[in-house]
Amino acid sequence: MKDTIAAAFSTVLACAAFLFLFLVLNWNPVVAAVLSVLLYFGFGLLLKPRKKLGGIDIEKIQGGEEMQRLLDEAKKDLKQIGKAAREITNVKAREDAQALEACGKRILVYLQENPEKISMARRFFTYYLDTAAGLLERYIQMQETGLRTPEISEAMMKTARTLPVLNEVFDKQFTKFMEGELMDVDAEISLLRNTLEMEGGR
Repeated sequence: MKDTIAAAFSTVLACAAFLFLFLVLNWNPVVAAVLSVLLYFGFGLLLKPRKKLGGIDIEKIQGGEEMQRLLDEAKKDLKQIGKAAREITNVKAREDAQALEACGKRILVYLQENPEKISMARRFFTYYLDTAAGLLERYIQMQETGLRTPEISEAMMKTARTLPVLNEVFDKQFTKFMEGELMDVDAEISLLRNTLEMEGGR
């Protein structure tokens, strides 16, 4: 949407420049047209919205485009998980699906703020999150058939029993991404305790 607005604005400015050069300054129409085209691309570059990760332009981050692709795919999976969570009729399964979505969103926010850790999350994005979205999509498909044959019921039951396991996986993955911060907290607490012991001994 923003790209479309930028392109439209660049077109208007380029057309205005052409009319000014041709009608007001009486420039050669070919020269005015060439300059207007150059201005169009120049305005396009200036007005192009810049995508950022952690407050840094993607273009300045090594592998930034790939990171953004992973995040975009993750957002689609989370949207699918959220949609399924709203449609599941089984209360426990719905709560587990909602918990998956909530944890997934927290992980996504954290990684967007700490893009240097996105490479660690590749397996989470491409396997765990994608698997969760796929399982829930199939669960909804089975639910919507209205069939309650032993096979369908067993498949839905197995899927529902898998959701708490996926929630544990999501939590462990999030903890793994935050290992650095957890180590910093441990170090600060140890330093604080040592400081208090030293001061208490004076």
